[in-house]
Amino acid sequence: MTQDVRLGLRMFRKNPGFAAVAVLTLALGIGANTAMFSVTDAVMLKLLPVRNPKQLVYFRLLSPQEEGSVFSRAEFAQFRERSHSFSGMSAFDTLRLMGTVDGQGEFISGQCVSGTFFSVLGVDMAAGRPLTAEDDHPGRPGVVVISYDYWKRKFAQDPSVAGKTISLKGTSFTIVGVAPARFRGIELGDAMDIWVPLAFWEQLRLNDHLTLGVMARMQPEADAKRASAEITLINQQFAAASLGSEITPLAGRELLARSVELVPGGRGLSDLPDELPRSLLVLTMFVGLVLLIACANVANLLLARAVNRRKEIAVRLALGAPRIRLFRQLLTESLLLAAAGGALGVLLASWATSFLMALLSDGGGLQALDVRTDMRTLCFALGVSFLTCLLFGIAPALWATRMDVGLMLKGASISEGVNTPRLGPRKILVISQVSLSVLLLVGAGLLVRSLQKLSMVDAGFRQENVLLVSIYPTLSGYEGARELTLYARAQEQVSAAPGVVSATFSRFGMLSGGSWIRVAVDKGEKEINVNCNPVAPRFFETMDIPMLIGRDFTGADGRQAPRVAVVSESFARRYFSNEIALGKQLRFKDEKGEQIVVVGIVKEVKALSLREQEPLPQVYVPLAQAPSDLLGQITMEVRTAMEPTTAATAVRDAMHDVDANLPVVKIITQKAQSEGTLQNEKSLSTLSTVFGIVALFLACIGLYGITAYTVVARTREIGIRIALGARTDNVYRTVIGQGMSLALTGVMVGLASAFVISRFLTSLLFGISGADLIVYAGVSLLRGFVSLAACYFPARRAARVDPMTALRYE
Repeated sequence: MTQDVRLGLRMFRKNPGFAAVAVLTLALGIGANTAMFSVTDAVMLKLLPVRNPKQLVYFRLLSPQEEGSVFSRAEFAQFRERSHSFSGMSAFDTLRLMGTVDGQGEFISGQCVSGTFFSVLGVDMAAGRPLTAEDDHPGRPGVVVISYDYWKRKFAQDPSVAGKTISLKGTSFTIVGVAPARFRGIELGDAMDIWVPLAFWEQLRLNDHLTLGVMARMQPEADAKRASAEITLINQQFAAASLGSEITPLAGRELLARSVELVPGGRGLSDLPDELPRSLLVLTMFVGLVLLIACANVANLLLARAVNRRKEIAVRLALGAPRIRLFRQLLTESLLLAAAGGALGVLLASWATSFLMALLSDGGGLQALDVRTDMRTLCFALGVSFLTCLLFGIAPALWATRMDVGLMLKGASISEGVNTPRLGPRKILVISQVSLSVLLLVGAGLLVRSLQKLSMVDAGFRQENVLLVSIYPTLSGYEGARELTLYARAQEQVSAAPGVVSATFSRFGMLSGGSWIRVAVDKGEKEINVNCNPVAPRFFETMDIPMLIGRDFTGADGRQAPRVAVVSESFARRYFSNEIALGKQLRFKDEKGEQIVVVGIVKEVKALSLREQEPLPQVYVPLAQAPSDLLGQITMEVRTAMEPTTAATAVRDAMHDVDANLPVVKIITQKAQSEGTLQNEKSLSTLSTVFGIVALFLACIGLYGITAYTVVARTREIGIRIALGARTDNVYRTVIGQGMSLALTGVMVGLASAFVISRFLTSLLFGISGADLIVYAGVSLLRGFVSLAACYFPARRAARVDPMTALRYE
């Protein structure tokens, strides 16, 4: 084996050009796949850096009214006291906080957690101690554990950080520990800065955070189904006790329909977009096809090299070398190429991973994932390298060792037999490369066209010249009437700022979600789920949402005024049929004693996503009459008379005049916010286009290589034809025709494959089908033009052959 390696290295030194091209081609394919694996592994496969993560489970409530991790603190106490299937249990809630250290405030992410949080997870501190059950007791001094990244960013890794204080919402907390570097929390895509004892939850939580998540560690011998049944029973009994004697037949049926599912928690809780895993699978398929094209390219190079080494191999066979020995030597050379390509690919992957992360997340939650080149990544790269060796190395090695030794020793030339089946493997490889590149280009074209369609969707409001300002008044202590007064002052102050046309507030900005609330319609008993958005006066005017009938909210619609609402056109049409909706009454769940009167109907808007096919029923209520759990955080919409970013400074100054300590979390244009909702589609179309172009380039090289090889092999024949009077255009036509026949065959195979496989992209497409004629025609023309260019240059070389030189060739 050592002798084979030495001989292989010596052969590569004699032909460095061949080795460089082969290694770079493989590095491109292996690097792309390794980078994609690093991201996919972090999103879909990697477990939390805790002790025995597969024992962790996450409680998820399933009921007709609500779904998710929505448990009260008292219910968590019941779970912990009465269950027997778990060795430990912890509650948590994610917070948004203003942390002040040495007088400098900073917006940070954190969690209120029960004192058993770190012990249940099995996380040891990098410095100091973890939170304990004693820290949960009321009246205990406030303590916190900070993350390693926050320790590094805010305290410069000060070893004496334990004992320092941080102020949260006016309360001083002492730092007692630092989490390890790899532990960033249990929510994928949301890196925590700080963990606070659950004893301070009511004080620090946001208004709409009324429930807790629960994570537990299963007993080693516990059965998951039995544990789920145990928790479900406790949940049903707790809900029944909460209702008391007022259990109606409907409530009884809903109680029996409740269940608690135990979701595996070893990978953490995903705070990433739902469509991200599907997009990563599509991109993984794309880079896999790029790797196949790269392997086909290297296989073509090895076949051409084997032709040039036929005499060498024939002599070795004639001297008694076993064919298996020569096969092993050629396969060793392929293994050396794969190893070099894999090593270079890992280096390229480190850069490509950063590029992928930046493109996929655009500064979002994906940046919080633990994506790095670790042992798992290296093992994957090693496995891919070995696989590529098998893919591109075996066939050329078999072909090279299955030759007629007698014919070669009699002086057969390269040009002999060029039209025999021995060129078949190379033609098949070129056709495969072209077809795979067409498949990738069609996929990229469909995704790009889908993005174009999405960008053209009418959102129902005018996005131009609107600035969005996100603020969290509750972090500065604003509650109740003080908060509403703050909004009124800020609206007046900002509206008077230079360049501002109008200003308003909404709890949920456009295309950023809403709150699903159950309401009863017009004195009916049946409750329905609707999307509710509390808004300030002039909201519909500022966002340019047409009022179809009725009126907008005014300052008179205060907390003591009669309750009113504005509904969307689809809401009125769906729940009031042909009746006039104005004057009809609604009733929120848990507010059964007070009716809400519909005073206006507005045009439909896209509330959650531009992909919405059916309009969502929406209810708008005055901000002053909003449920208390929908206050505390808000978005200010500012319509400007100029480019909105130009007015940002004036808006910020106006907010500073209202309250210099008010946390302004983010200022962004409505246009940028809307485009941000298409981040997944943008990154997917961009990356697929990049991979398609790479595939096109590699397939072009493959077609150029076989056409150039054919010209070299037929140099004598071409020279004779020219000497006998063949015209230059005949030579061009012959060479280009042979190359284009391969290319067109590949295009036809690729289009047929794309037509079949595109159905897997259907869920990612919008406004087009998987058989879009524009995409298929465009890809065919592009692939044909590039193929023509790849064949032209070898044809030009053939047309310039000197007959006298050709007759002396070989």
